[in-house]
Amino acid sequence: MAPLSVKDILLFHKIDRIVYEKFVAHGTESSTARNAVALFMWLEQLGVDMICQIMQIINPTVIFTLIAEADAVLHFLRQDDGHSSYTEIPTINSLAKNSLDINFFNFHKDVIVRELAHILDGIGRLVFDDHLYESLHAYESEEAAARANSSAVRPAVPLALTMLYDPASGVPSSEDARSMFITFSKGFPIERDEIWEHFTE
Repeated sequence: MAPLSVKDILLFHKIDRIVYEKFVAHGTESSTARNAVALFMWLEQLGVDMICQIMQIINPTVIFTLIAEADAVLHFLRQDDGHSSYTEIPTINSLAKNSLDINFFNFHKDVIVRELAHILDGIGRLVFDDHLYESLHAYESEEAAARANSSAVRPAVPLALTMLYDPASGVPSSEDARSMFITFSKGFPIERDEIWEHFTE
């Protein structure tokens, strides 16, 4: 498999970026929005489809409630005593088709904290980078204009977008680096332990 470029990563996670920008546009601090989207990205990895639904929400009250619930879950995960005064997450639960509650996050607490850090320190360093997305939007606009004018010269992809992505460091890698990108069918879910066994045999 060919190594993935920064542009590949940004395009693949464009919908995550849209949700992040949606939260920020509604007055959420960038750090809070970033952490909330990272939580939803992690749930997506488990097969809990929420990002597409969140993107379609237009009611500001629902958006604020959703962000508050995500922030409360993250606060709960940061606690060392395993307790939280916030025990209900109805908006998140409804989007997850009633498959989640605070006990789910309590049970998987250590894994979630580790995985969220992995997302934020890895892929999140690209997904939440304003300059990279500004560069991508500018390139896409120039490319669309060039396509509309068949005689125009196609724009060159900005250097920052052509660099290879190194999942180990979360930043673009040298040209000698290689990446492996794996996806699993949502129609045939497998357990985390099964994946672990497969790659550690």
